[in-house]
Amino acid sequence: MGFVSALVSIIFYIISALPLHLAVKFLGGKTSVLKTALVVFVGGLVVAAVNGLLKFWAGVIAFILMIAVYALAFDLGWFKAFFAWLLQFVFLILFYFILVVLTGGAFLSVMLL
Repeated sequence: MGFVSALVSIIFYIISALPLHLAVKFLGGKTSVLKTALVVFVGGLVVAAVNGLLKFWAGVIAFILMIAVYALAFDLGWFKAFFAWLLQFVFLILFYFILVVLTGGAFLSVMLL
């Protein structure tokens, strides 16, 4: 059961990186799904480290560092990196909306439980 659980976790992790991947591709950035998943993982480590070390300005500093990671990793400028950060949430909302429509609302009722 451990291997199957790890495999499912990896698959869901890669799927969770798809909105960012689409946002970066939409803005002309250079990436692959695996690279995007790696950037999401590194970004999570950066945010966790900043939040662990700093208390007062942690959110602002972590946000700026995430935009910097996106700009460097995906070969985007600061403005496009910020827009990619915003656009990933737009794609995420669209994915959920499509999933709710396709499942007739069953997915939404499962999420609310």
